[in-house]
Parts: sequence; C-alpha cells; structure tokens
Amino acid sequence: MVRKMALCLFLIWTVSLLNLCVSLAEADDPVVVRIGEVTFTKSQIQSAVQTDISLTQMLNQEYLTDEEKRLQREDTIERFIDAGLIEMKLREAGKNDFTEDEEETLKKTARNQYEQLWEGLYQRFRQEDEKVTEADVTEVMKEAGYSAEAIYEGLKTGERRYRAIQLYCPSLVLSEDMVKDYYQTQFLDPDRERYENDLDLYEREVLMNRNESFYTPEGYRAIKQILLDYPEGVRMGLRNETARVNQAAQDVAAAVQTLTTVATTTDDWAAMDEPRAVYDAALAELTAARNAFMEKREKLTAPMIRDTVDEITKAFDAGIDFDSLINKYSMDKNEQNLQKGGYPIHADSKNWPEEFLSAAMALAKTGDISKPIYSDLGIHILYYASDIPAGEHALTADEQETLNTSALYYYQNQELEKLISQWRGEYEIETHPELLDD
Repeated sequence: MVRKMALCLFLIWTVSLLNLCVSLAEADDPVVVRIGEVTFTKSQIQSAVQTDISLTQMLNQEYLTDEEKRLQREDTIERFIDAGLIEMKLREAGKNDFTEDEEETLKKTARNQYEQLWEGLYQRFRQEDEKVTEADVTEVMKEAGYSAEAIYEGLKTGERRYRAIQLYCPSLVLSEDMVKDYYQTQFLDPDRERYENDLDLYEREVLMNRNESFYTPEGYRAIKQILLDYPEGVRMGLRNETARVNQAAQDVAAAVQTLTTVATTTDDWAAMDEPRAVYDAALAELTAARNAFMEKREKLTAPMIRDTVDEITKAFDAGIDFDSLINKYSMDKNEQNLQKGGYPIHADSKNWPEEFLSAAMALAKTGDISKPIYSDLGIHILYYASDIPAGEHALTADEQETLNTSALYYYQNQELEKLISQWRGEYEIETHPELLDD
C-alpha cells in the first residue's frame, strides 16, 4: 500500500507537470500566453494541449469529444497562466534560476521518467500485439508530446511550484482531522465507490493487474496452495481422452461459425434450427469429453501422488508451517502465495478454475487444508490462511507517514492556488487561444 500512496503523491506532483510539458520554442513562434515578462508560444502550448488530451484519454480510457477537447485546451492555458504567475513571483524573489547541478539532476530525472513511460507503453502494446516494434512506441510517444526534453520542462515547472510553496506556504500545520479528511476524500471514498458493487472490476484492476486499493469488498479469504505437476504417466494415459476433447472443441468452433454465418445471412428463423441443433450436440459432446477426461485424470493421478500427499499431510499435522511445505513441494512459489499471505478468493470470483474455487470456499475455517484438487493447472492442496478484512484498509506506520507527507503537499497546493488567484490581479495577462486554431 506504500507504493500506491507514494504513487499518488507523485501524481499530485506530476500530473499537472505532464500537462505543462512543453517543446522548445521555434523561431517566429507567436506568443499565445503572456504574463508580465513570461511568455509561452504557440508550439509550446500546442504540445502541452496534445499531451494533456492524450493523458486524459488514457486515464479515462475513452476518446474526448470536440467540445471536451476545447475545454481541455482552455484548462491547459489556465495552467500555463498559473505557471507564469509563479515564475514572475520567483523572479521578483530571486528564486527562479537553476544551478548547473540542479539542471543536470532534473535532466537525469526526466530521462529516467521518459524511459519508464516508454517501457510501460511498450510492454502494454506488446501484450496486445506482438508485432509492435520499439520504433512504433517511440513514434506514439512523440505524437503524444512526450519526450525527455518536454518532461524536463515540466519538472522545472514543478520545482518552481515547490519553491513557491516553500516561500509562501511554509507555515501550514496539519491537524489529524485534515489528514483523515484527505485520506477519506482522495483515497478511500473513490476506491469504495469504484469497487463496492463491482467485484469483476475490483478483480480485474486490483487483483489481476496487481494494483492496490484502499477499500476491500466483503467476502474475501486468503488461500495458499501447494501446486503439484501431473506425472508424465498421466499425460500418456490420457492421450485418447485428450484427442477426444480437442476434436470436440474443434467441432464446437465449427458449429459456432456455421451458426453465425446462417444468422447473419438469412431472415428465416427456421433456417437456424438445424445449425443450432448441431451446435447443441457438439457442445454436449465437448462436455461429456471433458468429464471423461477429468474423471480418468483423477483416477490415474491419485495412486501416483499418494505418497507425496501423505508426506505433506503428515508434516502439516505434525505442525510443519505450510509455507515450508510450499517451498519444499510446490511449483508455485510466487510472492503472493508466500510473502503476501495467499491469493484473495471470493465465492463470486471468475478468474479461477471451478474446481479450485469450489474447494477454496468449501474449507470450513482458517488453518484447514484440502484434499488434492485436480484442475488443468495442476494438482492443488489448498490452505485457508486467513479472512481478508473488508472495508477500509488499515494503514501501517510507513503508510501513515507517506500519507502525512502527501496530505501536507495537497493542502499546501490548495493554499498556493488561493495565492495564485490573488496574483492574477497584479500582472497584465494576455492570451490568444485563437492562434491555436491555425
């Protein structure tokens, strides 16, 4: 949970900075925003608007309408005005310049952030299409306005904002209620609203993608497992059953294709009767083949693994820790199965083999283990490690410290925003958004 809290703190610092990532000004580049002596040009703001829209679409996972893009552009211009006001104030205070060491540190950070963004995007694209090349990802980043230079400019903007906070908002003192309210509104409530009535979304975003949440729906238990592989003799003994299952699966696929073709090429519902009957028969055969396969698999496997299962059961009954047994016997030694306390399992989970889920939920109390369970993944011996508390996540000491830091910066930014509103009356502000339409 520290990782997500730290990430949120990072986002508070950087989301607005990404929106202000700017390209270098080009020659004869018209000024779109002027605040006192500070100017931002057409190419700079267009680059930031493009980045802003791309980021918003990525976060919302949907394209913006033309009106939404217009509003996003206006919002980006307002961010540039804020940045210009801060820069003017820092110039007046003699705090706007950067030393060579400071600039080099920011450039190194920008390069690292760019590489992390690039790698994350590359991995995501490769999961969807193995034909995606490194050049493709670089081009996407370029079109979206992301570059090490642009991120560097954004980081400088962020550093100026931090300096302004230190100059003008240093005396803010957090109360316990302020921190609680910040945690409630910024972390807990959004997760509760998102996941409380949508278990599928929770499992997809939090469990499958290994993200973190400050809210846990009710009904989860932690299950650990010893996962054994099927002996080679079992695989050999199932050759005929495997062939039958594969053929039945092909027949179902062919029946679906025929049914789809008929459905899309005729208005005569009676014409659907025969292909539907063929599909029903193929599906019944697949079900029967799968049942025969699983029945024989268990029959062949049980005597071959009996000695190993007896060893595990006797050791467990003798008080040997289940984690030690995982380390000794299991193919599954990943972090979730060991260090993180087990897999979160819910009666309505859809991401586990039916046999695994049924056995996991059938365990009566914490500390119980199951008999061997047979699935396509292997042979499972399950251990009911704990119940997972529902509702609000209880913060650790490290998480509370991170939260305090995050809350302080959040409230300091609120104070700074109030000051920026006042500073708008101190300078002549000139904008030409119509130039962006050219």
